[in-house]
Amino acid sequence: MNFAILGGLTLKELALKTWSAIGKHNCLGRAAELAFYFTLALFPLLIVLLNVISFMPGVQETILFWLSRLMPPDATRIVETWVQDVFANRSGGLISFGLIFSLWAASTGMGALIAALNSAYEVAEGRPFWKTQLLALGLIIALCLLVIGGAVLITFGDPMASGVANLVGYQKTIGTIWLVIHYLTGLAMLVIGMAVIYVFAPNVRQSWTWIVPGTLFAVVTFVSASYLFSLYIRYAPSYNAIYGSLGAVIVLMLWLYLMGLITYIGGEINSQIASAARKRVVREV
Repeated sequence: MNFAILGGLTLKELALKTWSAIGKHNCLGRAAELAFYFTLALFPLLIVLLNVISFMPGVQETILFWLSRLMPPDATRIVETWVQDVFANRSGGLISFGLIFSLWAASTGMGALIAALNSAYEVAEGRPFWKTQLLALGLIIALCLLVIGGAVLITFGDPMASGVANLVGYQKTIGTIWLVIHYLTGLAMLVIGMAVIYVFAPNVRQSWTWIVPGTLFAVVTFVSASYLFSLYIRYAPSYNAIYGSLGAVIVLMLWLYLMGLITYIGGEINSQIASAARKRVVREV
């Protein structure tokens, strides 16, 4: 059975083509490269992000809550400890340096992701260097706005939900409904953010429809893989015996590697759909 949303391919054909492309394009190596740049960009970005919203009570906690639901516990502890240390000793100079460095680090990381997705689509980066750098910065800013917007919505929606519950008298039911909305909002931000990357990062012109399968695969697989990885770390912590005190750092890097790998495979899926539909057109410079 063919599906229009899959470019006329069947699920089996899409799976086989994607599997072949993963080996052809050195997907595992690309994911390792992405993991390095993601590690480089993560903490500087958090400095800027958490300082931008520092005047909004509760929003920082919401963002850290989201991270704790996605990251393995050991990796979450690294981030939480780092946040406490940074904000306990923060200064204007540090924040200014963090802003400048994070913009550079984020653009470098996003640039690596742009190059990886171009590889998945088998197209050259024909856009000027300055345009690619501006695109990388624009994507980072867009993702930050998504995170902040979702966190603000949830944070300021909490007292509203409590007020409605107290007014109508169904605290437990409304609390459950709001918790579901809470998680759905976070999931929606993740879907939108991934879709934005898949549409604008590679040097191809495409419709939003063409990136739906890869986006859904990336989000569902990433959430599932994060959960399973957390379970493995919890019940089979053999990495401590091998890496000792570096175990938590290794866990963080492995998690970032999984994120890069899944993001790249999602791009491969979208590329195969675009190729099958004969809709892949390089952007005009």
